[in-house]
Parts: sequence; C-alpha cells; structure tokens
Amino acid sequence: MTRILRITGALSAALFLVLLILAKGWLGAGGFSIFDDHFAGYSVASARDYLSALSAEQTALYLGLFRWIDTVFPIMLTFTLAGVIWTQARGMSRLVRGFVALTPCVYLMLDLSENAAVAHLLNIGPQVSAGAILQASAYTIAKWISLTLAMLLCVWAWRLSPKVDDAA
Repeated sequence: MTRILRITGALSAALFLVLLILAKGWLGAGGFSIFDDHFAGYSVASARDYLSALSAEQTALYLGLFRWIDTVFPIMLTFTLAGVIWTQARGMSRLVRGFVALTPCVYLMLDLSENAAVAHLLNIGPQVSAGAILQASAYTIAKWISLTLAMLLCVWAWRLSPKVDDAA
C-alpha cells in the first residue's frame, strides 16, 4: 500500500504543479486569479469582473485541459490522504480508522462540486446569476475547509494516533 501511496502522492504533487503553472501563467485575468485560489471565496462583482476579463482562449483552456487535470488531481489526492490515514492509524479500531480515512471524500465531493459550479460560471459568462456565483464561492470555501481538516487528520494519524508494534 505504501508504494501505491508514494505513486499517488507524487502524481498528486505533479498535477498540482501543472495546475499552478496553468493558473498563474495563463488563467489570470483582470488582476483576478482562478476561482480555486480564493480561500475565503469571492464576491459577485469580482467573479463577474474576472469572467469579463477572460479571453475566449483562456475560457477554453479553463474548461478544457485545466478542468480535466483539476478533476484527476482531487481524486488522486483523496486516495492519497485516505491511504495515509488508513496506514498510519493502525492502532485504532477498524471502524474508527475506516470512518476517519473516509473524511477526505468530503473534500473530493466539494472539489468536484466546485469544479462543476465554476464550469457553469465559465459557460454562462459575466451575466451568470448572483446565486450561481455565490454557490460556487461557497463550494470553494467548503472545499478548503474540508481539505484542511483531511490534512490535519493525516497529521493526527501519522503523529498522534496509537501505534501497533509491528515486531510483536
């Protein structure tokens, strides 16, 4: 399992780096960065400004290659986080360990929901409803909160959970 986790962890890191390069190099527009970058969400006005500033090529990149990578990345990251929790919390009962290992799935659900909401914003453009923007923004905030929780649970599993003596 640890070999698979190393591979999925490395793949997650590589995909994140590609997303970062695309976001910073090609998808910034009008002084606004991609929707995913806003930990505290974004306003209706700033989202509309960004949507207005995006060129047709940027929108196509965002909806195409960027979205595809941004779909694979959270799946790989979720598998990695869940696997780290499962393997590092060996001293916990299987029920508790399984429940805690599934918590990164909340992050996955929210990230994929955010991606769908952002795709809707991009497809409609600046005239998109305020409700759609606020929903996408709420997914962004919730995604970052759930990812932080999943990472904290990884640290807990690694450093604080009871360990089993494998030599016994």
